[in-house]
Amino acid sequence: MKLSWQSAFTVSAHFLHGMLQCVRTRHGEKVAAQVLASAGIPQSLLQQRDARLTRQQYVALYRTVASTLDDEMLGLWSRPIRTGTLKYLMLSLLDAPTVLVALNRFVRFWNLLLDDYRLQISTKNNLVRLALVPRTPGVQVAPLGHELMMKLIHGIASWLLGREISLHRVEFSFSRPRHVDDYAFLYPGEVVFDAATTGIYFSYADGAETFKREKHELWAFLKRAPEDWTFSACHRASVAAKAREHLEQNLARPATIQDLAQALHTSVRTLNRRFAEEGTNFQAVKDGLRRDIAVHRLTSSNTAVAALAFDLGFADATGFCRAFKDWTGSSPSAYRKGARQGD
Repeated sequence: MKLSWQSAFTVSAHFLHGMLQCVRTRHGEKVAAQVLASAGIPQSLLQQRDARLTRQQYVALYRTVASTLDDEMLGLWSRPIRTGTLKYLMLSLLDAPTVLVALNRFVRFWNLLLDDYRLQISTKNNLVRLALVPRTPGVQVAPLGHELMMKLIHGIASWLLGREISLHRVEFSFSRPRHVDDYAFLYPGEVVFDAATTGIYFSYADGAETFKREKHELWAFLKRAPEDWTFSACHRASVAAKAREHLEQNLARPATIQDLAQALHTSVRTLNRRFAEEGTNFQAVKDGLRRDIAVHRLTSSNTAVAALAFDLGFADATGFCRAFKDWTGSSPSAYRKGARQGD
């Protein structure tokens, strides 16, 4: 079955290690191994620095860790966010007249729960900003916690409106991470690191919009969690997403940035500028798509490496094997063998 580029999306093993951290600390390696097994993730991925998690593995792992810890935010904050918290938070938003009012309620709700940080909402220059402000100086930053909170805010606001909200900017109070290429798809806007505080900015016009959501829609949203709010931003609006979609449709053919510019009715210069604004470039998007499809095919099918190389537009298997090792640190055959341990 052919995957869409959204379904084929993978994320860095950073998320794997970050989700397991609290399980290991509280319950030890044995329980961490059980969590991995329950989520269908082989232990071997822990040893691969540049391993990738499929969207399905990410969701399964998140749910398993949350259930194990009884914490919907994976033990990343000063207090556990007990099972059911997101449900009651979302119920409190449904009758808000606008997205901005809903987000004000979101802020007040979370500030009843957190001891280490408080959420702060403000408006300035036609932008709405939600920021994580430390309650005391020197509070330790858990990058995954900050990443997930920004995703949750954006995912909920987008769900309320029934469309993806474009972001003006996302700022993080930690340094540029190794897995930064994932950000072009997780956050649809400019991303800044080493900021004073972690925060998310979007248009006041989006915040002022009214919305209508019913309880039955909420139940479906919660049932799929965290998939919808994590991957709400596999952004059709971003140039990276448009490039990925175009490349997926022309996967077996050599594709250049000139071809993409023609397909999108723009100039190469404009494309490069927009890629830079999103923290990526044409080759990174092209490689990311081929890497993600390769990871899915290697872990879920018996497609021969040579046939996969041809399908992905490589001239031969040698070039594909070299590229895949650059992307993941493993050869395709070794990755497939590791990903199927325990099957």
